[in-house]
Amino acid sequence: MTFCPSCGAERKEGSKYCHNCGYDFGNVGAEENSNSNSNAQVTQNSIPNVQSENSYTFSKILGYICAILIPLFGIIFGIYLITRDEENAKKHGKLIIGLSIVIWFISFMAMSM
Repeated sequence: MTFCPSCGAERKEGSKYCHNCGYDFGNVGAEENSNSNSNAQVTQNSIPNVQSENSYTFSKILGYICAILIPLFGIIFGIYLITRDEENAKKHGKLIIGLSIVIWFISFMAMSM
C-alpha cells in the first residue's frame, strides 16, 4: 500500500494522479526504484497524514452548547458535522440537529402558553 507524497492519501492501484490532491505520480516510480534497496527504511512521505478522531471535538462541543442555548446555530453546526468524512462527526451532527429541533419545539411550546 502506497500513499501520496503530497497529501498522504492512499494511492489507488495503477493511478497516475492522486484522487485527493491531483499529485502526478509519474516521477514517483523513479524514486521508488531508487529506494527499493532500502525497503526497511521509513520516509516521511510514506506515512499518511491521517486526521485524528478528535479533529472535530471543538465543533461537537460548540454544537451541543448551541443546540441547547441557540437551536438555530445548533442546526448549523449539525449540518457542518454531517458533511464531514468522519463517521463519528456525522453521528454527532445528527444528534445535535435532533437536540436542536427538540429544544426549539419545547421553547416554542413554552412561549405559546
